[in-house]
Amino acid sequence: MLKQLKQWKELGLLRSIDYHFAKFINELGADTLTTLSAAFTSEYLGLGHICLPIDEIVQRLNEKCLSTELNLQSFCQRHNIECLLQNNQDTHALLSDSLYVGETAPLSLQFNALYLTRYAQFEQLIADKLLTQPEVILRGNIKAELDPLFTINYDYLWQAWCADNKQSVRQLCEKFLDLLPQASVDWSQIETVFKQASSSRDLQQLADLIPESERCDWQKVSAALALSTARCVISGGPGTGKTTTVTKLLALLLKAQPGLLIKMVAPTGKAAARLTESISHALVELDIDPDLKAKIPSEASTIHRLLGVKANSNHFRHNHSKKLHLDLLLVDEASMVDLPLMAKLLMALPDNARLILLGDKDQLASVEAGAVLGDICYFIESGYSKEKAQQLADLTGFSSLVKQQHAVSSMADNLCLLRKSYRFDQYSGIGYLAKAVNSGKASSKQVLQLCHDFDDLNCFSHNEQNLTELDKLILAGYAPYLQSLTVITPENRDDAKKLLKIFNQFKILCATREGEWAVDGLNLRCETVLTKAGLINRQTSLQENGHNSWYVGRPIMITQNNYHLGLYNGDIGICLMDDENQLRVYFQMADGAIADFQTSRLPSFETVFAMTVHKSQGSEFAHTVLVLPENNLPVVTRELIYTGITRAKQRLTLFADLLLMANAVKHKTQRSSRLVERLQAAPDANDNKVLSN
Repeated sequence: MLKQLKQWKELGLLRSIDYHFAKFINELGADTLTTLSAAFTSEYLGLGHICLPIDEIVQRLNEKCLSTELNLQSFCQRHNIECLLQNNQDTHALLSDSLYVGETAPLSLQFNALYLTRYAQFEQLIADKLLTQPEVILRGNIKAELDPLFTINYDYLWQAWCADNKQSVRQLCEKFLDLLPQASVDWSQIETVFKQASSSRDLQQLADLIPESERCDWQKVSAALALSTARCVISGGPGTGKTTTVTKLLALLLKAQPGLLIKMVAPTGKAAARLTESISHALVELDIDPDLKAKIPSEASTIHRLLGVKANSNHFRHNHSKKLHLDLLLVDEASMVDLPLMAKLLMALPDNARLILLGDKDQLASVEAGAVLGDICYFIESGYSKEKAQQLADLTGFSSLVKQQHAVSSMADNLCLLRKSYRFDQYSGIGYLAKAVNSGKASSKQVLQLCHDFDDLNCFSHNEQNLTELDKLILAGYAPYLQSLTVITPENRDDAKKLLKIFNQFKILCATREGEWAVDGLNLRCETVLTKAGLINRQTSLQENGHNSWYVGRPIMITQNNYHLGLYNGDIGICLMDDENQLRVYFQMADGAIADFQTSRLPSFETVFAMTVHKSQGSEFAHTVLVLPENNLPVVTRELIYTGITRAKQRLTLFADLLLMANAVKHKTQRSSRLVERLQAAPDANDNKVLSN
């Protein structure tokens, strides 16, 4: 068996780590079935799965046999593992009897799936932490506190009504008044109000025609949920106002408990900086007492920094025996957090602390193993229990919550989905396309029709003629910031901030890194096109390793965290000339200030006219160009396409083979795990005891 696994490793069908783990299990004395299963369990982990379902062992083996022209039946007979050809029950029984499969063994068999034991423990810990709810006592009139923070803005409704657009009165009411699609209201009276209105003040009489019973503001519901639930998950697509809602929520919590110790984190430095910026902006618009506003934290850190990284170790200073010092933990971009990191974070969470997870359940999952947020949000559309629905209806006034279906899983009472995007109009081309992709129903014909019907969408195929169109987009998109370049002096440092803002209005996003239609090829093309147009001047560039790599206006993205400099993976800066005729790279930091660095001091970086969709998560651009590969690649998934589309705020241009795109959209990425099953089961506090840092 080891000879066979080694051959597969040499052929590239297994990673070295998969082979060596199987070899380790075999040297302990494991039989051939356990050895083979160990290799596949390790392989699955590398593919992003948490466990290997028993019924997929045969499938995995057959793929390897076909790749090396082996016969599956003869292979199993030769290695005395004929159970694989019979039924999964026999395979399950034999693995269960193995000395190397169990709670204290390297492998663990749970929920009809094989795990590396530590990952089974990680899953169970997360489930227990989410289901074991500290008691929350609500004091005072919560509805009276919520109502002023979630009032209807009739000015926005009036402006939309006055604008020349195709939206009907019903669409406007659904969008701006959170009217339920099947609301029972008198539309003739409502339309009369709109037609007779001469200002936004006249529209306020709609409050009598559209009562709270026919509305549902999910931002307000999520705030009420987080107030009444100690462990809460708020999911929502791009621009649905997750951080705005949480800022209002923090104000309510601090008003009730002034000494509340709050920590805010995100999985990456870039995401932490965006959270800091978003909270700061939300605070400016929040109409509350200045003293209360001053107590709301606005600075976020990375999860690693909060937990305390130990040098040359994957352990943290804060763990199950040394808990974090906080009362409330807010985690943004939770979809990017992998299973081990989420488990270690929750392990260090004090038992009585509140937890709020924010993220988009439909966005790309973490780079490492697991799709934790997606698994947690499995129950998010199933409604609330009768008791929770009534409580939320009482707190918000939205009695429609009681009329909806009622959940059977207690986990559903911890979840809320924000449904309205403020980044782009749900009735725009971008909105319709995002919805179609997310539902898995974006056919090539439908995409073409949307591009024809809506001005905010365009699509092109991959060919030489359309490369000319791409060149035009590059010039139009990046000329504004390149034409605004200026020498930075101590007196005009804010000009660097303005340049960064202009630069981030346009972005090319790719699925892959290598190739003509990928990040490397398109970054080179951008530099070539912009140089020919005279927008980049390489004559005054700084040489590095014999190449003119640095030039005024070069945009770069940091690819390695440097805590000393305060630069993090994903940070974007622009190379500019200072008043001493030196090239320096300028970044906008988390607090909004501008920092500059010598090119030689920077951690790892890359040019960033084009970037991957993965790196763009959490960002938004007025005009996004999404470039998909010419060929069918596994990396192009529904989640990747959806994430790329929803980075666009005002305009989206697609370069794609629409048939390949439609095929990719049909298949939702599946990562094997059993977190959903664990969340349906009762929590077992004893499972926490077996896991150390």
